Amino acid sequence: MNDRGVPTVAGVVWLLIGMLLAAGCSVGPDYIRPEAPQPDAFQTTEGAVPLQPEEVRWWRSLNDPQLVTYIEEGIRENQNLKAAEARVREARALRGVAAAGLMPHADAGAGYNHSRMSGTAGLIGQLPPGFINLDQDLFQVGFDAGWEIDIFGGRQRQVQAATAREQATIENYRDVMISVIAEIARNYVELRGAQRRLTIAQKNCDILEKTLSLVQVRLDADIGSELDLAQAQAQCERTRATLPPLNALIHGSAYRLAVLIGQPPAALLAELLSTAPLPNPPDVVPVGLPSDLLQRRPDIRRAENEFRAATADIAVAEADLFPRFYLTGLANPQSARFTDLFSANSFSWYLGPSISWPIFQGGRITSNIAATEARRDEALARYRQAVLKAVQDVETSLVDYAQSRIERERLAQSTASRSRAMRLAIDRYATGIKDLFSVLDSERQLLEVENSLAMNEAQVMVNLIGLYKALGGGWES
Repeated sequence: MNDRGVPTVAGVVWLLIGMLLAAGCSVGPDYIRPEAPQPDAFQTTEGAVPLQPEEVRWWRSLNDPQLVTYIEEGIRENQNLKAAEARVREARALRGVAAAGLMPHADAGAGYNHSRMSGTAGLIGQLPPGFINLDQDLFQVGFDAGWEIDIFGGRQRQVQAATAREQATIENYRDVMISVIAEIARNYVELRGAQRRLTIAQKNCDILEKTLSLVQVRLDADIGSELDLAQAQAQCERTRATLPPLNALIHGSAYRLAVLIGQPPAALLAELLSTAPLPNPPDVVPVGLPSDLLQRRPDIRRAENEFRAATADIAVAEADLFPRFYLTGLANPQSARFTDLFSANSFSWYLGPSISWPIFQGGRITSNIAATEARRDEALARYRQAVLKAVQDVETSLVDYAQSRIERERLAQSTASRSRAMRLAIDRYATGIKDLFSVLDSERQLLEVENSLAMNEAQVMVNLIGLYKALGGGWES
């Protein structure tokens, strides 16, 4: 108030600010976790058990130390993961930028100017020479500070949006990690499966060569025929022709594995060419309930954080409808001599509050609010779709894994029967009871069923890896 008790303009402004601060106004909708359609349980639950926190490292349950080594090296060195980690650091820094908007800011500057006036221009030219010093110095220092008082919470909402986007990038990092782990495991399994098929093909080549030798013996004893010999040679070469593609598959998988763990393509070739068995799948798989996916699947959590950020963006847009309050100050010492720069008479200063309120923007603000609301609705739809897609992935993976295990059991029985039939056919051909066609057909059928069994054993593991990926396993908090 002034001396007569009448409130000054500054007093009114501060009174208004105090009232608004006490009211604790905050614009925009508050975030509420959205509901998403999901079943109470999965359809396929055979061999499923509840989830346990320690089961996120599912690859250790496969009891393959070499695979564990590759996966853990991939987590450290995969370049896609490094890129995702850099995006996390970027988002974290951007959140710091948003948080800085809540704090006051201060700037300082300094300058020096030397100037010389014309001695012959204007009134100065009419004065005696030396009457005025034409050279002038100016020293100045500037200090200014400002603070936007976040009355309506727009700045706070910006921080909330930036925090949610930071969390979304963290979930994206975890999503990339799950994919990298799954790809390393899948390529490793495919390589070991190809080695298994290669071993079977080489074993069948040995069997066919023995059959070829038997045909040659019978031909030399005049109890065979050239046709039998040609047929045996053809089947032997046909089986040998399956070896190069399998070798190519082994090499290609080794190259992909090396790149996945951040090494040159041929870095793992020497150690991976040594044949090793496939990892064994566990007897039971930790599946849990569909609701667990909301906590385990990083793509769902990423979508939820994107929805959270979009909700906060609405408040940021709505804050433009309200006035902004600032407290600013300026101190600017100036002097022609440096020694007088900080004397009391050299100072000029300013301190006071200010208000900025958009009155007419041609519909820009309301249109921006409508756009942020539409983006919020889009983010909500993406979240719900992510939940539905997650349940679909798990249901599909459960069926694939269960059915492939049934197929494996039946192929194993068929392999045993075909092996017995082939031995009988060879024995009967040697004694003249059966013709060569029966032997070659038995050997062909055995090769096919053994190859199918080897492919299925690898596919069982690939389906298991796909199930773990669908469940959101493979990351650490």
